[in-house]
Amino acid sequence: MNQTKSSGCCGEKGHKHSHGHSHERKVPAGATGAFSVVLGDEVLVSAEESKAHQEHHKKVQTTLLLDNLGIFASTLCLIHCMAMPFIIAFLPFLGLQFLEGELAHRVIALFVFAFAIFAIGPGYMQHRRKQVLFATIFGLLLVAAALLVAGPIFGEQYELPFITTGNLILVITHLRNRKLCQCAH
Repeated sequence: MNQTKSSGCCGEKGHKHSHGHSHERKVPAGATGAFSVVLGDEVLVSAEESKAHQEHHKKVQTTLLLDNLGIFASTLCLIHCMAMPFIIAFLPFLGLQFLEGELAHRVIALFVFAFAIFAIGPGYMQHRRKQVLFATIFGLLLVAAALLVAGPIFGEQYELPFITTGNLILVITHLRNRKLCQCAH
């Protein structure tokens, strides 16, 4: 097995990552064998370790992107639910009357669910923090309860506390997941 010179997590020497770390990896020319040794500031790594790290880094970047989209979807849902009573009269003038319908509500919630599952699910598989998993499930249950039970059966005034609490929990959980999934060395 050949050793390769890896010059940083993203292939750039001395590259500082947006998630807070920088490092260099050097492997002597002609070195063989699978090893990872720290010598002063230098880290010697095998080609397999370097490739595995790059694959891990891509997964982390994807999870971080999905977490950002999840935060956006949950925030959009919060804004939609809280602002709708105040702006409903202006929607026809702006050509946005579709936003007052139940379909818009359900589409936004679908994005909330999708981003929570596709960001926090793989993130949990990396960090295995049960609190993140339980918070995600609880937040999604509150959003589902708001849409399927509280709103249709009891009215919008009972839907708002459930959906607000659920989305706030999901935003906090996405932020926690981001922190736990950051590339650590």
